Amino acid sequence: MDKVFEIVQASAALEGSTLTPAECDRLLAAGVSSEGKTIAEQLLCLNLRAAYDKCFLMATSREYWSVYRLKSIAALALRDAGVSANDVSDEKVLQKVCDIANEKRLHVSSDASAEQYKASFEIHYLVSQHKPWKAGNNYIGRLLMNYLQYECRLEPTIIRPSKRAEYQRILGTATAEEIGEIFVSYMSEHCCDSPEKENETRSVTPAVPKEAAAPKAAPKPAPTTSGSSTRSPPRPPRQPRQRR
Repeated sequence: MDKVFEIVQASAALEGSTLTPAECDRLLAAGVSSEGKTIAEQLLCLNLRAAYDKCFLMATSREYWSVYRLKSIAALALRDAGVSANDVSDEKVLQKVCDIANEKRLHVSSDASAEQYKASFEIHYLVSQHKPWKAGNNYIGRLLMNYLQYECRLEPTIIRPSKRAEYQRILGTATAEEIGEIFVSYMSEHCCDSPEKENETRSVTPAVPKEAAAPKAAPKPAPTTSGSSTRSPPRPPRQPRQRR
């Protein structure tokens, strides 16, 4: 999946990471850390990359979704979160996630793409709402969402910078009021948003134009002393302009 770096950077940014796309690329491709970035935010990107790689490998081999496999994926994403992926509050939630995925992954076709996208958003919502793990439920929800999309050969859903605040607000409202349809409907509208240009993701302060220099006033002629007999010399006649 050639967008894995972009997915990881965007997902980590939703968790507070300040790594730019270029910094994240260097970290994931060459292991080069960036000055001024915390260890925690860089470890999150590395752990998410490992978890996505495992998901895509399992999707390629068409492995059946199970609670055990979900825990093994979460273990990679939560490696440095200080919690155990095996310690879940309710395994029934994970089993429901597996049931939804296993039903949709068996029918890979363009005609079923809308329902498959919807199922992936439902999975994200379930994990974010019920919080089966003690940490990282939102980014694990996005991880499993992209996992099903990849297995169903769909374009991955990436939360773009301009949609982050709106996404977090709607997810928070949907989980608080337990109305998953709000979140699923919103995500369905933005499931394939195009990448944003760099100048669209940054707030640019317009440059203040410099004031134009005022034209210099023509020098005033020297005043003539009254009674003076001195006169200005006559101006030479103008030469006619030659046409080119």
